[in-house]
Amino acid sequence: MPKTSSRSTPLVVIIVIAAIGLSFVSYQYSSLSARQILDLGSEEARSNAKIQAHDLSAVLANKIESASDNLETIATSKTLQNQDIEGAISMLNAAQKSSADITSTYSWLDEDGKIVWATSFSNATLRQQFTGADFSYREYYSQPRDTLKPYFSTLIESVDGVPRLTISYPIIGGSSTFKGVVVAGIEVNALGKFVQEQLVPDYKSSVGLIDRNGIILYSSSSSQYVGKNIFGPEIQSILQPDVKEPFNQFIRDSLTGKTGSGDFTSQGKTSTVAYNPVTIKGNEFAIMYIVTPHEFAGTVVALVEQQRTLNSIIIVGIGAVSAGIAALVLTWNKRLERMVSKKTSELIIRTEELEISNRNLEKAYEDLKIHEKLQTEFVNIAAHELRTPIQPLLGAAELIESQFQGKDKIEVTHPEIEMILRNAKRLERLSSDILEVSRIESGALRLNRETFSLAYIIAGAVKDAMNQSNFNPDKLTIRYHADDIFVHADREKTIQVITNLLTNAIKFTDEGTISVTTQRDKDNKLALVTVRDSGSGIDSEIVSKLFEKFATKSERGTGIGLYISKKIVEAHGGNILGENNLDGPGATFKFTIPLAEDIKTKQLDSFSRNPE
Repeated sequence: MPKTSSRSTPLVVIIVIAAIGLSFVSYQYSSLSARQILDLGSEEARSNAKIQAHDLSAVLANKIESASDNLETIATSKTLQNQDIEGAISMLNAAQKSSADITSTYSWLDEDGKIVWATSFSNATLRQQFTGADFSYREYYSQPRDTLKPYFSTLIESVDGVPRLTISYPIIGGSSTFKGVVVAGIEVNALGKFVQEQLVPDYKSSVGLIDRNGIILYSSSSSQYVGKNIFGPEIQSILQPDVKEPFNQFIRDSLTGKTGSGDFTSQGKTSTVAYNPVTIKGNEFAIMYIVTPHEFAGTVVALVEQQRTLNSIIIVGIGAVSAGIAALVLTWNKRLERMVSKKTSELIIRTEELEISNRNLEKAYEDLKIHEKLQTEFVNIAAHELRTPIQPLLGAAELIESQFQGKDKIEVTHPEIEMILRNAKRLERLSSDILEVSRIESGALRLNRETFSLAYIIAGAVKDAMNQSNFNPDKLTIRYHADDIFVHADREKTIQVITNLLTNAIKFTDEGTISVTTQRDKDNKLALVTVRDSGSGIDSEIVSKLFEKFATKSERGTGIGLYISKKIVEAHGGNILGENNLDGPGATFKFTIPLAEDIKTKQLDSFSRNPE
């Protein structure tokens, strides 16, 4: 017993030292992770606020600019120049209908400031009451009259008591003669509702609008301050003393026409406020503010879960080490039995590995049969695809040859040439796809990387896909909104991937809409390209093998386009996926490719200096 005790003492010391060491490591890791969580959550909130402020100000500017364009079109039209009242009424009503989500009325005032017509004349009583009413005292009449330039008002209260913003354009006749104005009225509540609907719900952000004079136009958190000056007593009285001066300076900076952001803490909660000017044709219309609370999102939650998992592993590890060493000390005399047990376990493991190997062989054999079946189907499909363009080519050639009959020259019609070119190009695409698969299989796929704009190549890819497919513009619409994102990739192969996805979307969408969008990922490392259609969707039989060779349920196509696209995207270090839409018919395909590092830095610098 004394000998056994003396042997146990060093091992017990080792257990204590290991437990203390692991606990210390666990504590240090927990502290570091907690700091990382706070930093990551705060940075995500700042980034989201800046992005939303930039995007929403652009969306709002575009929306208001559409109303401004309506006014310019009406003011310069021959209809108003010739005082054609019926034609003018039709144009005003059409303009109101096109921008009804933000405008409440379009009005026409003559050269004396008297109202000729307004789209808000919903009945004869209103028309009789206001036709000929004098509004020459309004700045939206006097400013265009005096300057012969468009006018963008601050907040005004209309005759019906509803606060509005107005845009007005002068009607200028020959020899720069002033002949009146056309005015669009924008209800503040409608404007705020439109902006609020554009917010991403997951960020729990709120929005506010202030005009260039500091007047609050809209606040999603409270409507009682609309129309109040941000520096007036009503607002200043509710500010905490410790944040009043920093807040006022922040607002003053935002009214200079620049972009920016800042963090504010109130009652222990921190939020990021980002601002961006809303500029309409060079005129600063308002300033948009986005308030985003520093709440943890998906990435931060994942980090917390990772920390919890590691802590659990450490605790289990400490217990396992302690139990193992204690078992070694207490069961020293059973060493031989453990060795026998170990050998038995190894034999069981070897047996299990052999069984796994047998199952793998069986699976490989089944996969080989499936591959052989797919290859046979591919040969049949490829033969059919080859015959389809070859037969009209042969027919055209025989027809042309039969027309010679001793002649040196004959006339060939344009439709015949188009048919020959179309089928020749179809053969070329099919042969190119087969050669591309061969290069991929042999490991000969090469990328010629360069820096280029996705917006530029997507426009070309859309045209290529429309030309290569049976595209019917009467039933199908392709919409694409590509941000000016620069990537570092193989230009031609990226075009090939986008064209393949668009061609597939056109093939399976008889009528409806196909949309193409681009965006950066949240880490600003990858560009995400999305192609969404409203067609028949992905067949359930091939959804699990969508990107495998020869996978197709269509009578048209070889089933290798998506396989080639997947290999090209993966060669760039990206990912590609396809899934049926959850919110309607059709399918959505997405893939990622790397952003250009040097361009990415320039884009971030440009964004912070000039959001426009």
